[in-house]
Amino acid sequence: MSFLEKFFTDQYFKKSNLIWLLFPISIIHYFYFYIVKFLFKSGLLAKNKINIPTLVVGNIILGGSGKTQLVQYIVNLLKEKNFKVGIISRGYKGTYRHTMEVLKSSDPIVTGDEPVLLKQKLNVPVFIGKSRYQAAIKLLDKYRDINFIVSDDGLQHKDMYFDYKILIDDDRWVTNKMIMPVGPFREPYSEIKKFDGFRISNSRKAKRNFIKFSSTYAVNLFNKKRVKISSLKNIYLSVGIGNPEKLITSLKLIAKFEYKIYNDHYFFKESDFADEYNYLLTEKDAIKCKLFRKKNLWVIEPEISICSQFKKNFLKGIGYE
Repeated sequence: MSFLEKFFTDQYFKKSNLIWLLFPISIIHYFYFYIVKFLFKSGLLAKNKINIPTLVVGNIILGGSGKTQLVQYIVNLLKEKNFKVGIISRGYKGTYRHTMEVLKSSDPIVTGDEPVLLKQKLNVPVFIGKSRYQAAIKLLDKYRDINFIVSDDGLQHKDMYFDYKILIDDDRWVTNKMIMPVGPFREPYSEIKKFDGFRISNSRKAKRNFIKFSSTYAVNLFNKKRVKISSLKNIYLSVGIGNPEKLITSLKLIAKFEYKIYNDHYFFKESDFADEYNYLLTEKDAIKCKLFRKKNLWVIEPEISICSQFKKNFLKGIGYE
């Protein structure tokens, strides 16, 4: 993890002190947020709407909360109910310049890692763009049978109207509840109470409306062999995701291992992996390692548990049941 990323992570989730020097910037961010909100609410700015149902899955705290895994679950659920689903995304950290389609063979350096993962796992149309609305328009221009669009992240994206929203309530302890950059919140904390969509918690202690993650198996990236993680020797977890502590804590329940935390969305090099370890990778990280000729890279199989009541409420909320 870089010095800068470690600094902000520590200030947000361990102890805040020096971060308060950025307080004036957070004040500007507050004013900007509420000015934009007023402009949309008053009708001076209009959100673009498309003529099929749209859903956005997001969170309010910086870092990993399980959005992409939840998107996978929701898309599979919609497919089970015979919806034709398309996905739109920002393509975070991708080098692309214009709205584009993501293919299974797309380079994650260009498109970002999460859109490629979604395409490979779900095999539905995936488009990325700086504007979610333009990504949706391009998707529908090419795939006219699509009748439901899901946005991976984008709750704070203002140029597109979403019919349905899912907010992941993050259970991480934070040092303060300020908006960025002093705090880890993408928008004012008070906005959580006003949220008008579905809410789901990623807390292990949640008794209802929860999403929980665990892992038992890993698949070899080279030969596709599937084994129990606990059966591997000399395990080394190499992780480049937001909020890796949740994954580390869950894996400690089933195995002993060393680990190294890289920057979120880090692009791994083959030289990052020595021969004497069995390396565990998340699916998102593994997307960037598929060309490596290494037989000691293992992809963690995520296991997702969703509250049955949330599923029922969601399907009822979108008018299916």
